Amino acid sequence: MKAIFLDVDGVLTNSGYRNPETKNIDPEKIELINEIVKQTEAVIVLTSTWKDGYNKDTGEKDDYYKVLEHLMLEHGLQIYDITDKIPAQTRESMYVSISLNDLEFVHCVHGTGRGAEVDKWINDHHPDSYVILDDEDHGWKEYGYEDAWVQTSWYDPNGGLGKKDVKKAIVILNQNENQKNSANGINSETEDNRCR
Repeated sequence: MKAIFLDVDGVLTNSGYRNPETKNIDPEKIELINEIVKQTEAVIVLTSTWKDGYNKDTGEKDDYYKVLEHLMLEHGLQIYDITDKIPAQTRESMYVSISLNDLEFVHCVHGTGRGAEVDKWINDHHPDSYVILDDEDHGWKEYGYEDAWVQTSWYDPNGGLGKKDVKKAIVILNQNENQKNSANGINSETEDNRCR
């Protein structure tokens, strides 16, 4: 099995696209995900905070999650799984609100946050290869996943997933059939994980 770890904001959405009906998800970005799936037969694992819109235990779905699911189905795609929630713990004390510009100075305690969630899924499911589509660094290097990360951008006017990102993702998924599982490459002493 090959896996696409999918963030939504900054991958399927960007600062230059607005549409309340799609919750600002750009259908063209979903079609680009479809291109990756068609050429790799990878499954989609949702890592985004959008996963909070689906309760695995009850099956209940919030409106925004239903919109995401519907848009994916329109393009012949489905969400295979969502990563477990491992709440982020920061090393820094957070007594005041911070700006998006200050996020780069916030670090997760190793074993918490999105990096840990992806790491757990990989260790639980052992995919043959995987790619991480995300606009933010969640400590990917500290978990040994920097070569699997395709970084998109929320801020670019034509941001989100682009054609060059698709090409890179396809190469990663098709050439890295034997990617090591993180259990073989993790540096558990590292605490410098970005926390978002």
